[in-house]
Amino acid sequence: MSYQIWKLFKHESKDILGNPATVILIILPIFMAKIIITVVDKSGLDFMLLSTWILFAQVMVGIMITGPGLIEERESKTYDALLITPLSRGQIITAKAGSVLVFSLLSQMIVYVLNQGLTMDLLPSLLYMLLGGIIFVQVGIIIGLKVSSSKNGSAISSAFMVVFFLVASVYVALPEWTYPIFVILPSIEIVQNLNSILNGEGVLLLESLLLLLWIVVLSLWIWKTGKA
Repeated sequence: MSYQIWKLFKHESKDILGNPATVILIILPIFMAKIIITVVDKSGLDFMLLSTWILFAQVMVGIMITGPGLIEERESKTYDALLITPLSRGQIITAKAGSVLVFSLLSQMIVYVLNQGLTMDLLPSLLYMLLGGIIFVQVGIIIGLKVSSSKNGSAISSAFMVVFFLVASVYVALPEWTYPIFVILPSIEIVQNLNSILNGEGVLLLESLLLLLWIVVLSLWIWKTGKA
């Protein structure tokens, strides 16, 4: 059974690399982060932080590849065909999510290394690259399982991606009374932890626990949606 999961994982990875649209989604955060951070550094501004662009790679790859991709498979009945194989629904979703997560981590690591180099901060940062990657792949899976058409799926995926990214980019400039509302969003928790690590202050316990809670809640949601 584990061999079949690995075989599906490799198939999904080849499909991702064989589709120019998904390759662009993987490369785009790398390209944008390098260009914009370079411009910001030269201008002396610091509102576009490295952590924000790592987050951008997470939401771009995790949501925009997983959500619309899963909807297209449901429309073409490819997903239904997999359900009659010996693999369970959970194993199929795990293989699909795992292949996207690998490319999410790759994109994030390249963003980090191109702009920060190989530093000791990379190791603790990897934890939050992984946690964020998992969360936004999970968001993509939920969209892929809940939305009925690829047209709507692309629009909804884009909306979620933009909201997660923009809120994390500008929340520090919002009124203080809005902080308790937005701080529970996983994108803000990711950015806060990465900023803390890059500033030499270590990880944030409460925000880290909230990220783990998000993973548990989203996992239960996926399980419930898959059964339905």
